[in-house]
Amino acid sequence: MQIGIISDTHDHHRNVARAIEVFNERGVQYVLHAGDMVAPFTARAFAALHEARLIAVFGNNEGEKLFLKSTVEDFGGEIHEYCYKGELAGKRIYMTHTHHTIDEVARSQMYDLVIYGHTHRPDVREVGETLIINPGEATDWVTGSARVMILDLADMSHTTVALA
Repeated sequence: MQIGIISDTHDHHRNVARAIEVFNERGVQYVLHAGDMVAPFTARAFAALHEARLIAVFGNNEGEKLFLKSTVEDFGGEIHEYCYKGELAGKRIYMTHTHHTIDEVARSQMYDLVIYGHTHRPDVREVGETLIINPGEATDWVTGSARVMILDLADMSHTTVALA
């Protein structure tokens, strides 16, 4: 199963549209958004995912959480307050926005995959049997490089896709 990983979209309409195009082209089954979507109209854009279901967490810049939540739920997605803990294709997944507890969570070895955002900088590394991924920013405001990741849960191989 392939999943798309995105973070820190910050209402960047062009890059969000391009990310959705990439996810649709790659046929991902889930898109995991690690926070800072920001506004409900950005969330609404993810309704254009053809086959994928959106799972997201709130970031530190979300403006209108109640409307954001209802917008995501209206098209069958889900968004979580602090973190998402779940299982996809037999892989245990933990996703949050900030980086503050990432190393501790990874060292626990309770999860196969730990996803976060917030820093806008890509981070892909292993801690024991746990793969940590920060896809970097989907905007290009901090690093100058907008990107998403595609992860194959079968073998945990990953590809970075530039959005511009």
